[in-house]
Amino acid sequence: MKFHLPYCLVFIVLFILDDNIVKTQESTFGECHRNHDDFMETVKFLTKSIVPSLEGTNKGDSGRIGIIGGSIEYCGAPYFSAISALKIGADLVYVITTEDAAPIIKAYSPDLIVYPFLSKKHASKISALLPKMDAIIIGPGLGREEESMKLTYEIIDSCKFLKKPLVIDADGLYAVSKNVSILNGYPSPGVILTPNGREAKKIIEAVGRNDTKWCNFWGDHVSVLIKGAIDQYYSSNTLYNWASSEGGSGRRAGGQGDILSGALGTLYTWAIRSKMCDNNLQLAQSVATYAAAKFTRECNAQAFKTFGRSLLASDMIKYIHVAFETIFNYH
Repeated sequence: MKFHLPYCLVFIVLFILDDNIVKTQESTFGECHRNHDDFMETVKFLTKSIVPSLEGTNKGDSGRIGIIGGSIEYCGAPYFSAISALKIGADLVYVITTEDAAPIIKAYSPDLIVYPFLSKKHASKISALLPKMDAIIIGPGLGREEESMKLTYEIIDSCKFLKKPLVIDADGLYAVSKNVSILNGYPSPGVILTPNGREAKKIIEAVGRNDTKWCNFWGDHVSVLIKGAIDQYYSSNTLYNWASSEGGSGRRAGGQGDILSGALGTLYTWAIRSKMCDNNLQLAQSVATYAAAKFTRECNAQAFKTFGRSLLASDMIKYIHVAFETIFNYH
């Protein structure tokens, strides 16, 4: 059975730069036959359809996710990303991190496969590991040292050659802002960038286009989720754009973005494989990103009921199962 996305009214959020933040305003786009609510209902329907069955599967069938990041200063970020990818449903999660960070992350969880290879001298070992991963997340806790940036560009080039689904967050976004052409011509399935407002501003300035077309700079296979009070998603195909503010709480814990990136890695893998996305990989990106954003907000909302203002990212991890059942209606 083929599923066709209905035509809809799409809201585009126009970006206006000032000295501090990326501001938004809404405008309509295109001559469409359905309204924005119909489009969001379609995305919500597809969100519930991408979860794979657990029956008749082998280890690895639900995804092998790679996390590339971490440093001696930032050991928590790659852990939050990795454990979220695993607990939402990936079968195996690999963390490629620095020699200093590796034993710390291993101590956080014996369920993660941790490699101390994140350095130039181990570049060949990293290249050998990438093919076994179904999706790769670059950036959590990576740091901004010159060697880290150079290695990041090499890894992105390798992922491009291998046509790997890629999620870029945190310091990976900083690397992109310093070399925006690195993503030019990235092949399908493509890349999802997940900046917050300030990170988005830096990328927009680097691209040099202060209009709604800036996210088309890299071609058809790079999309952007701008995280904030309103999560805003941009595809090169504007039919798949969306904005959502549902769920969550006023408490924005450090590490929440890492949880989203890990969940997105797994959900992106599932959406690509989903028959309901009908081999439409731009649609798969949109659905996976909506699912990850909604899931993360639900983790936050559930944890906030218990912890209130004292909520931490580690508290959100405890509510992954509850949030999963709520968002995906899956028991």
